[in-house]
Amino acid sequence: MDDIKKLLAIEAVKHLKARYFHCLDLKDWDGLREVFADDATIDVRGSLEPPQPGRVHDEPTISGGEAFVAFARQGLAPLVSAHYGHTPQIDIISEHEARGIWAMEDWLYGASGMFHGQGHYHETYVKSDGRWRIQTLRLTRLHVSSSL
Repeated sequence: MDDIKKLLAIEAVKHLKARYFHCLDLKDWDGLREVFADDATIDVRGSLEPPQPGRVHDEPTISGGEAFVAFARQGLAPLVSAHYGHTPQIDIISEHEARGIWAMEDWLYGASGMFHGQGHYHETYVKSDGRWRIQTLRLTRLHVSSSL
């Protein structure tokens, strides 16, 4: 790929991640589904608690875009949320593959309190049918503060 095509691919991946954040916060479940590849793998194990070095999480990863939307809907539907992504490091591997790391911050507000977290998204992306989608997503936390 030439430099222009790489820059266009990076911008398309940035736009994809922005759609992910907007769909989460607006509770746009159909839009959120479109962000993920059908066979996506999502690993958010331990992401709702303070970091615990050395802890092994026995919860399974989430397989598939549909399953992740169901998971997100169950957890976020009763909350007001604000998700932010910062300082992306995106590497274009080929015309159809990319990987990225995003610094992130989220705020969740519910009737019983609030949740604030910071960390990183570690992702891979795949381009099919002319559109980039998230293939794998792993969320790691640096800090969590919660009264939920």
